[in-house]
Amino acid sequence: MSVFLGTSAQYSLATIDPEKIKLAEIQFSSMAHTFNKLLRTCELKCLVHHYGEGELTKGESECIDRCVSKYVKANLVVGEHFQSLRVDPFRSMPEYKYINNKLQDIQ
Repeated sequence: MSVFLGTSAQYSLATIDPEKIKLAEIQFSSMAHTFNKLLRTCELKCLVHHYGEGELTKGESECIDRCVSKYVKANLVVGEHFQSLRVDPFRSMPEYKYINNKLQDIQ
């Protein structure tokens, strides 16, 4: 028995909602896509492509920090802008159309 997890008996009555699992999969794939896009963008911008040593240089590390910070801030600004316009993202953005279609498939 774990103080943090409780006993195994509490999980024996748990039910699995397939809709919640599908939504979690969609959310995970969206976050993975965003992370991979950020990774590729900052890698192309900041890293030299001839590797002489295994560690990042100070310049590369600082560039990656700035790149990630700008990327996240830009995403926040764009999200806030769409919220202020009350734009329906399911109609205007292809990523949301894809998610909306997946949601329709599970219903």
